[in-house]
Amino acid sequence: MSAEPHISPPQLEVSKPKAHPKSSSLWLDALSRLVKSKTSFIGLCLILLLILTAIFAPVIATYDPTEVQLLDRYQAPSSEHWLGTDELGRDIFSRIVYGSRISIQVGVIAVGISAIVGILLGGIAGYFGRWVDQIIMRIIDILMAFPSILLAIALVAVLGPSLTNAMIAVGIVGVPQFARIVRSTVLSVKETEYIEAARAIGAKSNRILFQHVLPNCTAPIIVQATLGIGTAILDAAGLSFLGLGAQPPAPEWGAMLSDGRAALQTSPWVITFPGIAIFLVVLAFNLFGDGLRDALDPRLKQ
Repeated sequence: MSAEPHISPPQLEVSKPKAHPKSSSLWLDALSRLVKSKTSFIGLCLILLLILTAIFAPVIATYDPTEVQLLDRYQAPSSEHWLGTDELGRDIFSRIVYGSRISIQVGVIAVGISAIVGILLGGIAGYFGRWVDQIIMRIIDILMAFPSILLAIALVAVLGPSLTNAMIAVGIVGVPQFARIVRSTVLSVKETEYIEAARAIGAKSNRILFQHVLPNCTAPIIVQATLGIGTAILDAAGLSFLGLGAQPPAPEWGAMLSDGRAALQTSPWVITFPGIAIFLVVLAFNLFGDGLRDALDPRLKQ
């Protein structure tokens, strides 16, 4: 009899567990998406250039921004005066360089006022609701009923024309945007399970609001603050253009536009370069803010 062939048992392949991608936080994912965005990167580079220009203004500027040289009035751009001179012979390049300090100051202080007041009002309205919400939001609606620049002009007219009062007015004008964004975010955050758990263990309302609810509203607040800086700089320049903001001889870009109106046809460089500076700074914050908004949106996470 022939021997039966030996059949080896089938080899079972042991599949290796698939490696799961490492989890990362929202902020790391946002930073990764932000770096990959070309428009956001351009905005960030322009913002960094503005900050470096403000820091090293004494080194970069070639002349004293307030020094009057009547013999050098309305000189065209040249190797001596890179961007020309204005009606008082002051170097425009130096004034633009020092004006970057005023722009950063206006943006940060005005947005800081808007953020502090708006976060408090929006957080209280969204968390407590009922009649508190009704009162606060009706006040916000009244503020939003006025065009922002007209409301800022009215506030400065009451407070008096100065750069400080212009920053306060621009800050007040920006409060409704922060209040509405924070309120809408608080309305969704306060219904989450961990907030209900905090209430169940007896945590006080102010502790829940400031330690649990508002910290989870950080992303939209940062985005609004970034976009708000560009708007604040533009509004402050508009007030200075009307003579209600920075007063002479401060090298503020809006005031430089106002001073150069009379020489628009004969010496266009007097208003061209300050206008370009305002355009680039506002564009930079808008590009960076839009990219930051997309980067912090968890729905865009792939």
